[in-house]
Amino acid sequence: MPSPTRFVGRRAELAELEREHRRATAGEFRSILLLADPGIGKTRLAREFLARRRGRAITLSARAYPLGETAAFGVWSEALERHLRGLGAEEVSQLCGGFLDDLAAVVRTVAAVRGSAPEREPPRLRLLEGLAVLVANLSSRLPVIVFLDDAHVADPSSWEALGYLARNIGDLRVLVVAAARPAELSENESANEVLLGLEQEDLLERLELSPLDRTALTDLAEVVLNELPPRPLVDWLAERSRGNPLFALGLLQALLDEGADLSAPELRSLPEELADRVGSRVRGLDEPGLATLEALATVGRRLELRDLVGFTGLLIDRLPVTLERLVRSRLVTEEERGRELSYEIAHPLIEEAIYQRIGGARRRGLHRLIGRALLAAGRLEEAAPHFARSAVVGDEEAIEVLRDAVRQAEERGAYREALKILDELVELIPSGDERWFDVLEALSWGADWVVDHRADVHALLGIKAMHSIDSVLEGSPDPAPRATVKFRLANFLGWGTGDLDGAERACAEARSLFEQAGDRASALLAENELAWIHGLRGDYPAMEASAAGVVDAAEALGERFALIQGLQAIAAAAVDRGRFAEAEAALRRSNQIARQEGKAYRLTVGLTLLACSFAAQGRVEDALPLVEEAKALDPAWRESILPEWETIVHWFAGDFPAALACAQDAAARAAGELSKRRANGVVFAALAAAEAAQPALAHSHLSRARRAFGDRDWQFFSHACGHAEAVLAWQDGGRSHAMVVLRESAARVLDTGAHPFAAIALVDLAEIAGECGEAETAVEAAGQLEAIAQCIDRDLYHALAAMGSAACGDADAAHRAVELLSASGCRAFRARAFDLLGRSLLGSDRTGALEALERAAVAFDACGAVWRRDRARETLRSLGAAGRRAATAGLGPSVLTARERQVARLAAEGQTAREIAERLFISERTVETHLANVYTKLGLRSKIELVRRASELALNQ
Repeated sequence: MPSPTRFVGRRAELAELEREHRRATAGEFRSILLLADPGIGKTRLAREFLARRRGRAITLSARAYPLGETAAFGVWSEALERHLRGLGAEEVSQLCGGFLDDLAAVVRTVAAVRGSAPEREPPRLRLLEGLAVLVANLSSRLPVIVFLDDAHVADPSSWEALGYLARNIGDLRVLVVAAARPAELSENESANEVLLGLEQEDLLERLELSPLDRTALTDLAEVVLNELPPRPLVDWLAERSRGNPLFALGLLQALLDEGADLSAPELRSLPEELADRVGSRVRGLDEPGLATLEALATVGRRLELRDLVGFTGLLIDRLPVTLERLVRSRLVTEEERGRELSYEIAHPLIEEAIYQRIGGARRRGLHRLIGRALLAAGRLEEAAPHFARSAVVGDEEAIEVLRDAVRQAEERGAYREALKILDELVELIPSGDERWFDVLEALSWGADWVVDHRADVHALLGIKAMHSIDSVLEGSPDPAPRATVKFRLANFLGWGTGDLDGAERACAEARSLFEQAGDRASALLAENELAWIHGLRGDYPAMEASAAGVVDAAEALGERFALIQGLQAIAAAAVDRGRFAEAEAALRRSNQIARQEGKAYRLTVGLTLLACSFAAQGRVEDALPLVEEAKALDPAWRESILPEWETIVHWFAGDFPAALACAQDAAARAAGELSKRRANGVVFAALAAAEAAQPALAHSHLSRARRAFGDRDWQFFSHACGHAEAVLAWQDGGRSHAMVVLRESAARVLDTGAHPFAAIALVDLAEIAGECGEAETAVEAAGQLEAIAQCIDRDLYHALAAMGSAACGDADAAHRAVELLSASGCRAFRARAFDLLGRSLLGSDRTGALEALERAAVAFDACGAVWRRDRARETLRSLGAAGRRAATAGLGPSVLTARERQVARLAAEGQTAREIAERLFISERTVETHLANVYTKLGLRSKIELVRRASELALNQ
């Protein structure tokens, strides 16, 4: 297959890489993500870029490999060890600083210099610090460029390392180029968490490579042919290859091989698929050549010469000859770095085609051979996936390796990887087999992630394994192991499948067994899990009572972790019931202990829950800083439920675009199906999308939430899905249907005692019923709102009760709602109060109605509440000429030009026309013209009114 001797077709992309490199060279950590489907040329582009920097930068490169999720810092290990291997021990020691021994677990070269690697990795944070020191020291010599190929399959710790480096050596001369396939990357939860975070902090740029266009294909063919290609050839290549350079080169080579007429290109026998093309190329290889290709394809990454010897079984004196032939045939590429030689198949598509050609038995044999070689080299994390792919039921060797891999993953807190391996073991260890005892011993008994409910959808992977272990433990005289397994099973059932009856039985057994074992601390955690199960059923009084018992016992025993858990369970139940003072007291105390104990995850959850509590009582200005504090304190905040709960905070704030942005970011990071605990925020995303008049998006969020809940009740949130459904039906003109659905939804939420969330549904119910002329339903809803307000006793809920009465036509109640919400950060509810006031005044005070409806339209626009804004404007237009003028003025800040908005914002800050003119480099007269337009468009009478209504108009954002 021909290969161009000069780089073609990617001038713009190469220029973008050069631009990012200049920023890095100037002293700014940069990262760029190359995205393209297989064969498009992302690897070639990166290598061309590295070649142009050779001698002027330290270039490090590595390729991630499939099923390598248990490998700690795998890609960084490969990239760094190649560079350090060519250095002396003293120089390596200087580069690693005081972290030399710790980095032995990451950079094997260091282990070779200082002795064997430690049996257990150092703390993760220390490894990250050491990695940062090493990269920083390298960048002090020359700018550093790191190329991470096939990053979509990189292990989670490698992604974590990228995020850590970006945020901790941000002023150093480092550029990271990561190449990935979009489809596979979208399924890598760890990668998406890091990438989205870096993008938000402007530390990463995405560069998506599109297929080659006709101009680039012309250049490509010209390089191969050494002459300008005929136009029909370019058209044929564009049609057949669809811009994929690998396909284009293969097709062109086939034409040349057949001696085809290039002005009328046609192939007699070339198969359509690249896999067949690869097959025709490898058929002529001898046995050593085919064995080498199959070994490279099975490993799925670049290999050094010494590894290939072990993986192929070929003699060291014969392998170089075989590799030379493969390199010459363009099936394999060779890279020489110092004294080391490494090899990989020339392109991922060729690699995949070769792997697929390997027969099932042969493939399993290769995986076993490679797994054994890696295991012998002490590389358990790399060996495990190969044993998994080669194993049959009852395979002693594979089971032992995977068991050890589970132990290693659990020790590192890599619970997702541990659960995936456990799921593999379920397929290999028969039910009742005593080897499950060995698996049990590999589990970490004190895993915080189990207590913290972090497993999400991965919890489903652990259920079968826990059942299998529990079955072999039945009748065991030692209660402690059974307690541990029962506790995990309860957690996985409750938060995974939603089988709350099964979860409660398992958890009660776990508590009893922990008590029999004398493990009072674990018994308290089991008791707290029972409290959560009550809450998942929607029985919040029982949840709060059980958690209160945990708190009392934990205080008596001095068990601070159980105390944190109990306090947060109390707070969660109290928030849902609208007992905000109790929730705040419990959360402030639990957060203080979590800080003292270094429990970052619990602190993140505690701060976010407190933010939700504040938002749900109308204290938005107190809620939003807590969310930002949680993000700043815990780099791993995306592993918590913060992204979904932030959606709820923004919903209460009446910032629907922000709520949707949070939900979309969370959805982009999600791997697989939505978990039940994360579906809570998605319900509010559906409500936000409905308010924003995005019905397709609202139905999408609602569908995801319903699938997550299934046919099970889940707290009050599964019932709240009906609220979103009703609002969508209301918008679509189905008010009667909406009222029926909303009445049922509100009643079921109210039955759980979740008063704050019942209230927001009841306000909509009162309004819909009022519009439908269903006075009895509207009055009933208003009465329920008044009862809730008496229980909660916060201005927001008294305002909601007043809005319920206003929906029944009570203008005084509407005035009261407006007054109660005048200083509230809940902008959408304030806008709705104005809307209800305007509607209630239509028959008695036309001027007042116009003013209220105009203010409602402007405020709705600022919130992104598009459909309510349009309803208010429609009502205004029905009120004659004055109403039509008001409707136009009530379009809000969205009608302002960019310059008018700039001027309005500065004027709202109190700046004079002269000061604004100087700030914006325009004339004072131009400023005055812009202000006049602003007053007209927004329906304002003066600058004083502009200043007074700046927040409502979203001019201070």
